[in-house]
Amino acid sequence: MTIEVSIMTSTAAYVKQMAEQDEAVKRQQRIARGDIAAADVDPDLRALGRHIAGCVSKGRSVRVPSMRGSEWGHVLRALELRRAIA
Repeated sequence: MTIEVSIMTSTAAYVKQMAEQDEAVKRQQRIARGDIAAADVDPDLRALGRHIAGCVSKGRSVRVPSMRGSEWGHVLRALELRRAIA
């Protein structure tokens, strides 16, 4: 038995279980956010993005510290800007 798993959809077993219990399937809300302007990216997080991009291009491993979602967004935006320039 093979089950195709997708990160965006509920698994068939979960949907079946909810149907048997006569409950609605819980869906996760996705929040669409606007782009962060290049000038608004935190300089420390922009430096981390440059460091990550440099290590990846050299084939080195990178330790990424834990961070909040907003900080992660700044790092990802810095990586996008780095890729657009290079």
